[in-house]
Amino acid sequence: MPASTSTTTEFPRTGSAASTKDIEVQLQQLREDIASLAKTVAAVGNEKAYEVKGKAKRAAADATDASYQIAEAAKNQALTWERDLENQIRAKPIQSVAIAAGVGFVFALLSRR
Repeated sequence: MPASTSTTTEFPRTGSAASTKDIEVQLQQLREDIASLAKTVAAVGNEKAYEVKGKAKRAAADATDASYQIAEAAKNQALTWERDLENQIRAKPIQSVAIAAGVGFVFALLSRR
């Protein structure tokens, strides 16, 4: 089997000033890499947040439109019923008055109890 290559740097085990300086430089580079990685992760997170925010705004707009359409349909239906009732009253006024009186009498009886 071929020998695997390692990308790790081996440090001498002596406590010399040169190796300490090398370690400090590598630690600084590691800090910079971590800071760069944190910025990248934050940027990706912000992108996702804006994407989710946009989807939420679109969903809210869709819900608002749907509720407006439902309210408009209900209003139109109520106006249609009102016109139909008005036409029925105009066509048969005596029957309409008798029905209204009967409903009022029943309501009065029920409310007394």
